[in-house]
Amino acid sequence: MTIEIGGVAGKSIQDTGDKSSVTGSNKSQAAPATSSRSGGWDKVSLTSSAMKLRELEDRIADLPVVDVQRVSDAQRAMATGTLELSEADAATNLLEIEKSFS
Repeated sequence: MTIEIGGVAGKSIQDTGDKSSVTGSNKSQAAPATSSRSGGWDKVSLTSSAMKLRELEDRIADLPVVDVQRVSDAQRAMATGTLELSEADAATNLLEIEKSFS
């Protein structure tokens, strides 16, 4: 996807107040921006890798934060008294989580 931005080279472009978003596709597109001060045109291109990353972000955002099946299994095990906890595993997991924060 290619976006053309109009403006004078070396000067910033003023905000026009238009907050519409631009979505991309794998096809090459050009969307010229209008400016009251015409000048040179700059081009911004998103690579196919950037487009794939954006798609992955969208798919990840749709995933649930909690594993419902795992929570259900843990609740059932606690209710029946069959939940097995290893103190050593819990301590190791807690240390790994703490390491990831630093």
